[in-house]
Amino acid sequence: MFWNKNDPNALNQPAPPGWDITDLGLLGKGGMSQVYRVRDETLGREVALKVLRPELMKDDDALATFVDEARITAQLDHPNVPPVYALSADKKRSTCFTMKVLEGSTFQQMLEKNKHGGIEALFAALEVMIRVCDAVSFAHSKGIIHCDLKPANVMVGDHGQIYVVDWGLARRKDQLPKEGEDDGRAVGTPAYMAPEQARGANHLIDERTDVFLLGGMVYRLLVGKPPYVAATAEETLELARAATFPAPEVVAPPGRPMPPRLSSICRKALAPEKAQRFQTVAELRRELEEFIHGTARLPEQTFQPGDVIVKEGDPGDCAYIILDGHCQVTRMVAGKKENLRLLGPGEMFGEAAVLTNNPRLATVSALMETRVTVVERSYLQDEMERTSLISLAIRAVASSFLDLNGQTAALLSEQAVSKAWALVLQELALMGRVEADGGRSIPWTTTLARVAQESGVEAEALQKRALRQPGVRIDDLQNRLVLSPAGR
Repeated sequence: MFWNKNDPNALNQPAPPGWDITDLGLLGKGGMSQVYRVRDETLGREVALKVLRPELMKDDDALATFVDEARITAQLDHPNVPPVYALSADKKRSTCFTMKVLEGSTFQQMLEKNKHGGIEALFAALEVMIRVCDAVSFAHSKGIIHCDLKPANVMVGDHGQIYVVDWGLARRKDQLPKEGEDDGRAVGTPAYMAPEQARGANHLIDERTDVFLLGGMVYRLLVGKPPYVAATAEETLELARAATFPAPEVVAPPGRPMPPRLSSICRKALAPEKAQRFQTVAELRRELEEFIHGTARLPEQTFQPGDVIVKEGDPGDCAYIILDGHCQVTRMVAGKKENLRLLGPGEMFGEAAVLTNNPRLATVSALMETRVTVVERSYLQDEMERTSLISLAIRAVASSFLDLNGQTAALLSEQAVSKAWALVLQELALMGRVEADGGRSIPWTTTLARVAQESGVEAEALQKRALRQPGVRIDDLQNRLVLSPAGR
């Protein structure tokens, strides 16, 4: 085919010798190259043709980078890296390579389209991140570091295909400069750069540099923008050099899903010091997958016989699952401790108070040495956020449960007070002194204390019941409870 100089969107250089291709239109442009859809007439299929920009044809560094991109990509035989078919590198005629045509949109476009999609959109994006991690981890196993990971460099196919693209800035680990030989150039995308990249410390680049970039992508999922945002590229680069970015939960728009555990994963991946990040992409991937599927290992705790695990009336900041041992559930009703039930392995307790932000409704104590899993509030919230409908249902059940238990406790307490008051009336009938008006009275302080002890009802509750009764008064001067004739 021939080079059409008059059409800016037409293929801008002649086809290499022996290549029989037909230009089908421009697919996209980058800083160093342009990509066209072409038909390979020899094999009868459509492929993507990536060509070096004409103005860079005489730039030896640009040519070397372009050729290295083709060779690196071709060496990464992985389902999430697009395959390269052929390379032609002759700066006198044509510098190009062919690869698989990628149908679909960039990950960046997907995020923009679904920016109001809530928790479901977040989890869909995390599934893409898992596949990106797979591709990058594979590249690391081959000694290759991408160095320019960002949503715009991930393609999402129409049928679920995920491809990490644009390996033009990738570095071979065995060819990184040594300290003192570094040219100090900051290469990458400033909005996502790891601090070692932004500072031009290329001798410090390693797999954890890509971990940082992946953390930047997770940040983008949570916040809606990259870690570094400034008015100019230089100002953005300065932020990257200082590794200065706000915590995701501080800058996320109102109503945007912000699972605490995912935010924690993001912040660890974005740690300024490499030693504080995930040490491999595989570690980051595992954390993301465990978050998605809710299989993270939770902390365990062991209690000895008699230990109180949760106490009635305390705030509920976590729930528990019994792994080994047994527990007794008790509750105070009308001043007396009532045994409600026994709990054994596999049973959960404490979740209702956590989900509804109410105080603990009962006390749970270990009957023997008991080992439990501790389910923190943040983990429960993450799990509840996965499906909003189920979340609403569970919260409604928990609230109804607490309401019912509260009503039951109130009813039982009222019944106990009524029984205690019946004892007071009995005392009046059998032992009461007849007053001048025909009423009856009994000493109050001693009677109140004795009845409260016998019934288990708090004296204050019994005093309140007495004052509510028609015809009853308390003579403070004589310290007597008096029932008038009209009140009998």
